[in-house]
Amino acid sequence: MIKYKLKSFLLLYFSAQFLRFIFCGGISAFVNWSSRLILDEVFLLNSNLSFIIAYFTGLFTAFFLYRRFVFPHSDLSPKLQGIRFLIINFGFFPVAISIFNILNAQLLSLGFKYSESLAHIFVIALPAIITFLFYKFFAFRIKN
Repeated sequence: MIKYKLKSFLLLYFSAQFLRFIFCGGISAFVNWSSRLILDEVFLLNSNLSFIIAYFTGLFTAFFLYRRFVFPHSDLSPKLQGIRFLIINFGFFPVAISIFNILNAQLLSLGFKYSESLAHIFVIALPAIITFLFYKFFAFRIKN
């Protein structure tokens, strides 16, 4: 019984749906990362403000891509999907910005020239495996 449950759990990550999740997440991550660079370098916003605005830009991109291409068969209303999606991401946000600041400071102390970009890439990639399950079984779930 345990072996079957473990196998079913692992198969969630070896599915076409998970590949679509990673692809759409990659697009969203690129939107997030590149918008932070633009805000930081072109508009000269400080790194935390750039990170916050970029986070929400990537977040909205992810919601629409996930809803359309990864979890299109959810029987929850779009409004409820959005609320649940935001709950999950608001829960991760304090962790994300804290890790961004800590990692940026560590990379700067080691002399890395592009410490903010490297820290941002790490923070974007970190929660993918966990959030997939939250989205699948909570934000975009199918009742049966």
